[in-house]
Amino acid sequence: MWHRRSWRFYFGIPSFGFYFHGRKPPPAKEEYLDMLQEYKKELEEELKEVEKEIDEVRGSS
Repeated sequence: MWHRRSWRFYFGIPSFGFYFHGRKPPPAKEEYLDMLQEYKKELEEELKEVEKEIDEVRGSS
């Protein structure tokens, strides 16, 4: 019996739905900590923006 595999060919940047074959190993501890620190910085920046917007809305009332 035939097994049909769906092969997708992309030119340039892969689009949404790009199939990854195989498993990627988990990141190293240092790499994971760096990722978490970067995420924390992004969240802190977003929190500052939200606080600024809250102050603007309160000031306009």
